[in-house]
Amino acid sequence: MGVHPKIEFHFGKKWIKRRNKKNMKSLKKIAVASAAALALLGIQSINASAAPLVVTVAGSANATTSTAPATANVPADNTVDAADAVAIAATADTGTAVTFTATGKIKLVTALSATNAVVSATAGSASYSATSTGSAITVYAFTTSTETGSVTVVNGSYSTVVYVKGIAGSVSNVGVSVPSAVAVGTIPQITVSTTDVFGNPVSDTVTATLIGGTWADGSISKSIVTNNAAAVAATPSLVLGSKIESLAVATVGTVTIAVTGAASATAVTGLNVPVKAVVASFRVTDLNGTIAQLQAQINSLSKDLADANSIIAANKIVADAAAAAKVIADAAVIQEKADYNKLAKAWNKAFPKKKVALKK
Repeated sequence: MGVHPKIEFHFGKKWIKRRNKKNMKSLKKIAVASAAALALLGIQSINASAAPLVVTVAGSANATTSTAPATANVPADNTVDAADAVAIAATADTGTAVTFTATGKIKLVTALSATNAVVSATAGSASYSATSTGSAITVYAFTTSTETGSVTVVNGSYSTVVYVKGIAGSVSNVGVSVPSAVAVGTIPQITVSTTDVFGNPVSDTVTATLIGGTWADGSISKSIVTNNAAAVAATPSLVLGSKIESLAVATVGTVTIAVTGAASATAVTGLNVPVKAVVASFRVTDLNGTIAQLQAQINSLSKDLADANSIIAANKIVADAAAAAKVIADAAVIQEKADYNKLAKAWNKAFPKKKVALKK
């Protein structure tokens, strides 16, 4: 039996509607997926167009390392000019933040010293931040130390490290250190030193004069050159800017050393005054002689103590004898009184009219 035409038409129409509705849902899912894909592509496109951070050091690409840093003079004249700073320029996308962070003794300024705007050695800070306008952002890194420091430049996920080291100035100070105690017969050693105005070691020549002693070569005054970088590189145990010198064999007494140098150093406003002369002294003692003297004193005190003990013992014997004699004498007096009173009592009994008094 066949299906009635009206029934067939009715069910066919419902099937078509269900089919269309299902197709619409599929189209919506495809549209949503397409939109998400386009959005992701847009984000990737934006990221792909972001320019990486570009950093230059003194006008060239950054090639510094911790062992090969960019260098600049320390501001020994108390002004930070071009010779005393390393220019670090960072170029980044407009509207993004760029941060400079210094470590060690490095400080940052945004301008160098000028006649109407002096930048001194105490200026600067350890960090600086700015928003990029599309042009290079420049800071100047300087230091008063010869230690290597660094400046880290950060822009978003990009970062670069620039290493910076100071070059010491000319000699400004002399110094000397002496031993705290020296025994006679030994060879004392002293150390002279030379530094720049900020205390950084530098090599230079000083004159050292002794009073109460002589140098190993027999002289009283001599010139001493403190170690330079080449000497330290050849012999790592040496210390830059210092020198150890030996004296002749020490004899009992006080040795004074006067050190002079840094003759050309001049005072700079705002910085420490140069130290051109220092004096120090140390005492040489005869330890064996001192021990012998102390032993003699001990022996003498021991004899005095023995003598005192003998005197005390003799005095005790005398005192004991005196005490014993007194006891005997006191006993004799008591006995004599007792004997007298016994006789007196007998007398008084025998002769009541002629009584005598008893002793008390």
